[in-house]
Amino acid sequence: MTQAQAAPTTPGKARYLIHAPGGAPLTDFLALADVDPEITVVDVIGPRDSPHTAVVEISPDKARVLALHFSSASTPSQQLTIEPDQPLSMFDRAQADPI
Repeated sequence: MTQAQAAPTTPGKARYLIHAPGGAPLTDFLALADVDPEITVVDVIGPRDSPHTAVVEISPDKARVLALHFSSASTPSQQLTIEPDQPLSMFDRAQADPI
């Protein structure tokens, strides 16, 4: 678990991953996120000059608005995707122990 995953979220907000197939669209989004008080960028993943994923803290309503906006982008290769940030685990707890 990274430090970003361990930190609690702001009440009324949740963590989401925003992913771009290339660095430019995400870089553009991050520039807009800097001036939007509804978006808190928690972490950026990827090379400094070409990040591919951002962890953001936003309200579920804002996530729906962004999802609609991303899905209506005119150029599919430039589209961003958004999904809830889920904690990672090495093993699915529901699976039986193989040993």
